[in-house]
Amino acid sequence: MGSVLANDGISIHTGEQLVPKQICKIAKTIMSTCGLYDASGEFAVHIGIPAKSGVGGGIMASVPHKMGIGVYGPALDEKGNSIAGIQILKELSEELDLTIY
Repeated sequence: MGSVLANDGISIHTGEQLVPKQICKIAKTIMSTCGLYDASGEFAVHIGIPAKSGVGGGIMASVPHKMGIGVYGPALDEKGNSIAGIQILKELSEELDLTIY
């Protein structure tokens, strides 16, 4: 799903429009502003990738026009986000210059 959102709703495998482009834009905006609960602002500043975390330890990220990224780490921080997942995304964002800001 991260790659579909990154590609404005188009499947990278079939070229089919799976999700309307406008819906992808809205989803990525919501992911950027509140996808990591109370850590969303800090995540945006330090990592800068639209993402959505879950209390099970997974994080789905979507780098517009580049890639989708999925990470998992069951240990959660005090805000309910994967500790390892956030660290991996931070390192990837820095190494590959993935921030959208």
